[in-house]
Amino acid sequence: MSGLEQLLQNITTLTPFAVALVAFAGFVVGIAPSSFPLLSVAAGLAAGQGATDPNKRRLRGLKLSAGFALGIATVDAILGALFGLMGLAVLRVLVSFLGIAYALLAVVLTIIGLALLRVVHIVIPTLSPSAKSRPSVLGSYLLGIPFGLSACPACTPLLLPVVGAAAFTADPLMGAILMFSFGLARGVPIVLAGTIMGALSHLRHTGPFARWIERLGGALMLAAAMYFYYQATIYAGWLTP
Repeated sequence: MSGLEQLLQNITTLTPFAVALVAFAGFVVGIAPSSFPLLSVAAGLAAGQGATDPNKRRLRGLKLSAGFALGIATVDAILGALFGLMGLAVLRVLVSFLGIAYALLAVVLTIIGLALLRVVHIVIPTLSPSAKSRPSVLGSYLLGIPFGLSACPACTPLLLPVVGAAAFTADPLMGAILMFSFGLARGVPIVLAGTIMGALSHLRHTGPFARWIERLGGALMLAAAMYFYYQATIYAGWLTP
């Protein structure tokens, strides 16, 4: 990890090697244990997909999780451009809002999780995980956008050199491309998790099994919500990590 961090710190120009290196760093972050909450969200989305034609059901988990990951990568690209324009001052602004952002994310995940468990009923099409109202790819993408603001402990050593390169070169395009590459690669495990859960959903031949898949998705959503509630209390100053 330290060797990769050192290589990232040496990035000064936008080259294919720099993009590939940043993408590899994003993949490393994506498989870190601290990224599991995002994997849980993708798996929960795939588990809550509604009943569709059998030929289309195989790819639905892939599409939903890919939309979610692309939403995260989009925010990463925007943040990269902002680092290029404004420098590391963007970090101070982000930190001041992280507590609120985490709390809002936790609330959203709680509602979706309870809906998957049939405790509450959501009538908004983009967020409803019930069999009667399926989450759309656009809805998954929009849901991924606020999660692009989420950070994780494993991200910091590898992410700071990337944003530092964008800040010190004052190149918004470079920052956007590097961060978008980072976000896309970080989304690969997310897509895999959603695809696997989608495959399980494809095997739902009976009603009871379908209900258990949805309950698993709800439990994953609630587990991710607990993580973001915990992070919100830390950034609010109520707890120390």
